[in-house]
Amino acid sequence: MTKKLLLILLPFILVSTFSHASENPYKFLKKEILIGKAKKELTNDSRSIPKKKALSIYEDEDGKAIKITLDTKFKGNKKDWERTGERNQRWEMANKKRPRKFKKPVYVKYTFKLNEFPTHPAVGGSLLQVIANKGESRILPWMKLQFRGSQVLHQINFTKEVFYLKGDENSNFDKVQYLFPLGFVDDFKNYKTLSFKILASKENNGELIGWLDNKKVFEIYGPNFTIGNGHTFKWGFYRWLKDAFLNETPTQSLIVKEFGYSDRCEEILDKEKCSYLSESKESVSYVRYRKSSYRMPTYGKKISKSIKWTKPLPVIKIN
Repeated sequence: MTKKLLLILLPFILVSTFSHASENPYKFLKKEILIGKAKKELTNDSRSIPKKKALSIYEDEDGKAIKITLDTKFKGNKKDWERTGERNQRWEMANKKRPRKFKKPVYVKYTFKLNEFPTHPAVGGSLLQVIANKGESRILPWMKLQFRGSQVLHQINFTKEVFYLKGDENSNFDKVQYLFPLGFVDDFKNYKTLSFKILASKENNGELIGWLDNKKVFEIYGPNFTIGNGHTFKWGFYRWLKDAFLNETPTQSLIVKEFGYSDRCEEILDKEKCSYLSESKESVSYVRYRKSSYRMPTYGKKISKSIKWTKPLPVIKIN
């Protein structure tokens, strides 16, 4: 009886396995993972490693997801792999031809886990970047969801200068950064959802609210943007690698269940988040944040081009 049942079920098992193996991960990503405006606006970015290396479909008891894998054997785009001072790898998507202007809020939802993410203290990177644009040109990271070794943080940058080194097309920064810790990689072994309300502004109406699952991480009001006149989403997996530790750099995978953004909150976030309004409009951090200044080194090279912010930097006054 058992053999007969196995013979009956075997064709269905084989069909299911073949179907899963032959499914195109990029098409699956576009159809099943991206939501809201991300579904139509995000496209494979120019410096990404090949899709066939980076992307695969992941499935467990929580259903299907997309897995983005970075391995040093893949190397990176020539402009990333030969960057002055470090090497970079990435597989990212961007809405590169449609920078978002400072007119109305945008709402973001991101559900992911890091259960295949061994860490090394010399390796860091980002899982989401919001890039400041000047026209259609992307010039600097404004906000990042990032990891540093085993830490996971959200970063907000107020940039004083963007500069380019002679013979290198990559941008470098002199900035003040606010870092909001979200936990450690081990805290993201199961799916967690990050949500944001973002209103970029150089005026007093700026607004940034972040939630991790259903708990607020921060709410920040007032001027929040310096160099640039719009912003672009870059979603995916980006990491920087130090040459001295290249042989120790682990293979890491980001597993994503859902990512997207929209001008319509109800398309992305739940009712409670969409209806939230601060009565005082006072900036608050619900985690122990830190503020620091950082200027990237020139490694002895001359600066070939520089864009500077000439006004006083905004200051986040957190109660």
